[in-house]
Amino acid sequence: MDFKKIARIFILAFTLLNIYLIVGIFERQDIQYTTAQPTSDNIFSNMEDLDIELPNLENEQTNTEEIYPLQVNAHNLLETELEAREELTGSLNEEGTVYYESFPSNPINLEGNPAEGFPEEDYILLENFVASDEVMFGSEYSFSHYNQESRYFVFYQYEDGIPIADGTSEILLYVNESGEIYAYEQTYAGEASRQGSPLELIDASRAIEILFLNNEIRQGSEVQRPVLTYRRALHLEDLSMYSPVWLVNIDRASERNTFRVDAVNGTIIRQPVAPADTSEDNGSEEDTDATDEEPEDENTDEGQSE
Repeated sequence: MDFKKIARIFILAFTLLNIYLIVGIFERQDIQYTTAQPTSDNIFSNMEDLDIELPNLENEQTNTEEIYPLQVNAHNLLETELEAREELTGSLNEEGTVYYESFPSNPINLEGNPAEGFPEEDYILLENFVASDEVMFGSEYSFSHYNQESRYFVFYQYEDGIPIADGTSEILLYVNESGEIYAYEQTYAGEASRQGSPLELIDASRAIEILFLNNEIRQGSEVQRPVLTYRRALHLEDLSMYSPVWLVNIDRASERNTFRVDAVNGTIIRQPVAPADTSEDNGSEEDTDATDEEPEDENTDEGQSE
């Protein structure tokens, strides 16, 4: 017998068998991984099964322009403008650069009121007022929504078509029961410049999926359409950095929760809780949100439907 020939045959056979087994193991792992990872369709189907009302994202508008991180240098533009223009009334807070409060001697009279709602003419009137010389840098702000609970109209500063919706650059117009705008407050982030390379963003659907997978969307909730906004991510003495986030409002019964999902890495941005016996941060940590009221949708007249 030719034992060498038989040995070669056995070696070749075992080699082919090992290759077959290895390929089978990898294929089985791929099948298990695919099965373990829920697809977007499965996630949204699970939400529908839990009576979660989802926004219509079929015609989701994508930003045609590239989105960049923004840098805003420290400034005292509000203080300088206020001192230079005698017709402006009001005062700055102790920080002196980011807060302006005005109590007009002649209130703006609206056609509507908080109880009965506001017609379109009122929104046009307020937009014209903000864009006028009576408001500092007003041309950089656009209307966002009306806060029915606190009774004020919200205008945000926009950069690259995206609102800065974290409270650091907004105008709040307060209305009384008679439909008079009797005061307004203003914060101003300042002039922003693009930094670095364009960012690759997750879409609105992915932001909703992330919230659901992290148990932030409960059964019977209604998910509002996510809005792409800028948020101050870093606040230093001489500059601030802003990054894009998806802002998602979720309603359940009479309760509303607002979540922010980082539009680049998909992490949920949590509100830091400072210990009661500590002072304010030193400016090197991520900035907290200055307001608890956010836009339901970009350029949506929330108040007109009420």
